[in-house]
Order: sequence, then structure tokens, then C-alpha cells
Amino acid sequence: MLASGAAAAIMPRIGCAQEEAGRTVTDCRGRHVTLRSAARIASIGGPITETLYALGRSGAILAVDQTSTWPEQAQKEKKGLGYMRAISSEGVLSLRPDLVLAMNDAGPPAAMDQLVASGVPVVFVDATPSPEAIEGRTRFLADLVDAKEAGEQLCTTIAGQFRQLVAWRAAHTWMPRVLFVMRMTNNRPMAAGSGTAADAMIRLAGGVNAGAAMQGYKIVDQENLVALRPDVILLMDQTAPPIRTALQADPGFKLTPAGRSNAFVVMEGERLLGFGPRTPQAALDLARMLAAVGHPA
Repeated sequence: MLASGAAAAIMPRIGCAQEEAGRTVTDCRGRHVTLRSAARIASIGGPITETLYALGRSGAILAVDQTSTWPEQAQKEKKGLGYMRAISSEGVLSLRPDLVLAMNDAGPPAAMDQLVASGVPVVFVDATPSPEAIEGRTRFLADLVDAKEAGEQLCTTIAGQFRQLVAWRAAHTWMPRVLFVMRMTNNRPMAAGSGTAADAMIRLAGGVNAGAAMQGYKIVDQENLVALRPDVILLMDQTAPPIRTALQADPGFKLTPAGRSNAFVVMEGERLLGFGPRTPQAALDLARMLAAVGHPA
């Protein structure tokens, strides 16, 4: 039989061994990742950061990327990781995180591969832009950070807000044709087609994506811009001023319903495209703004 002192000396080691064994989770890519701690999280993606804050787990976040614009203090409180599609693996690893949470569309791919190869647990989070995916992400992240109860409460709130959106849409039978412009390239608009977060948000708000016949983001020439017949141009507030100025000077744009009525709707980029906990309220706000444009002349 071991003396009590010897037993006491062994017990912490047993506890450490159990902690080191961790638990295994399956991320959105089907990868099985063993987690040992979630006390120093590198968060790559605005929806991840926003959700962790909403779950009351902001203290576990070590660093955030540039799309983590909400809550506003995230950029002030946490270390910076750069833009989510231009991540430096060396920069992330230099902060010594014990867990990297990354949206599935984070990049570049080579940097993500280097993070995975580093031995630090990397969990990719589903980036699908849909109401169902928002609730799924919320529950998934809540489980990772041991906040299941808070996760269920947050999902209940999100579901209730989506019901309010559905009810509002049912009471409004007309919505405009909307063209989301990401940026200007060679003085031509790069617009959102189907399969984009902008397309999903426009449809969620009850609008019609004027660019839906395109796939992904495409540069639209003057002739096609006229043919798309947008009633309103949707912009992110970060890029709105130069895009608005360029379009207002475009002869083709002036021939569209949006050009004739000078119809622009602007929203903060991550709130518009992030598909996080704020999305149902953002979609309702967008629906109201689009409806306020009114029927084109």
C-alpha cells in the first residue's frame, strides 16, 4: 500500500493525464480534433468572435481577425490576426494559442494547412449562410467552450427573432430587385450572384437578388448592368462612398431603376454578411430599408 504522501504525489499526475487526454470533436470538414484546453483561443472569423462574446466566453479569446468587428471592443481588447483570408500561420502560432477556431472559408489554404500541421488544435467552423447554420454554429461553439446552457438560450433568442422576420415579410408583398456591389474593379461593379452571403441575406430579407443568374461574384459591364434592372444598390458602409460616386457617374447605371431614383441602401459589412447571432435583426432592418425604397418610378 502506498503511503498517503506518495498517493497524494501521484494523484495530480493522474489528473494531468486525464486533462492531457482531452476530448475529440468533429469539425465541419469531418476532421477529428482532440481538444485539451480552450483558454487561449485564436478566433478567425467574425461569427465565431461574436458568438463567443454572446456566450459569455470573451475571456477565453486571445486574438481576433479583422472581420471580428462586433462587439466593438473585440478589436481593442484582443490581439490582431489580420484579415481572415490572408492569415499568417507564423503570426497565429507566435501568440501560442491552445485552440484555433477558424471559419471554413478562412485562408489562404497554405496557411491553414500550416496551422493544422503545427500540432495546435485547429477546428474549422461551418460558414454556410443560412438561419439553420447560425443555430448549428451556436450550439457547436457552445459545446466547445462548455457553455451549452447559454448556447440554448442564445438559440432560443435567435429563433424568436427569425420568427419576427418571417411575420414581417408575410405582411409585405412587394420587395425590390437588389444588386449588392462588393467593390469597383476598373470602374465596373463587382456584384453578388447566387451562392454568396450577399445573395443569402437579400433573400432572407425578402428581396430579389438582381444578380442571381450569375454564380459567385462577377464584374458587370455597362450593358449587363442595365439588363439586371436593379431597383436598389446594396453596399457595405466601409466601401460605400467611392462605389456610390462611381455608379452615379456611370451612364449605364443612370438607365436602371436604381439609377433613376438614386436608390442606395448601406449596412455595416460584417452585420450584413457575417451570419452570426445579429443576423435575424440585421435581416429585419434590411427588409425595412428595402421596403422603404418603394416601387420604382
